[in-house]
Amino acid sequence: MEYNEVKINDEFIDPIQNITSNPFFMSRIIHAFIQGYEKPSVPFNIIYIVLPIIYYGPSRKLLTKAQSRSSLRTLFVDDIDKATALGGLQERMLYFNTLTNQSFIIAANEERVRLNSNGMIELTQNIKYKEISNKNVREFIRAAHYLGLLCSKIEISNVYRLLGVIIL
Repeated sequence: MEYNEVKINDEFIDPIQNITSNPFFMSRIIHAFIQGYEKPSVPFNIIYIVLPIIYYGPSRKLLTKAQSRSSLRTLFVDDIDKATALGGLQERMLYFNTLTNQSFIIAANEERVRLNSNGMIELTQNIKYKEISNKNVREFIRAAHYLGLLCSKIEISNVYRLLGVIIL
């Protein structure tokens, strides 16, 4: 048994997996996405793509390697090998729907974001990236930030079309 694994009922639980499956941690991911969006407000329904993309390893890894000149198209669509990183996205969106709601509520309760009267999300507190010392946590936060940045470059309806999903 490695030092960072815990044995419960003959099963090993990785603490990083346990932490990342927590809605409090997921609220940080949504917060990073909203900060990365870099516009005064973010359409509420766009947050439903965040967790399904960030929690899927292949898409998260592509996002951590994104550059300022990257786009959703160049990152996920133009290269057939990279396009597989979006496989099953609609199903993952269904899976993460409730967790996304819980995570947003936590972020709003902690006053890091708020929902305005127009149904748009506004950032009320910035993330202090230099304070994130854990490499694994930093990867999730960085990927979410870049996803926000890339989504802000195009119309929301085109984000859904490009990713091949519908918001239910």
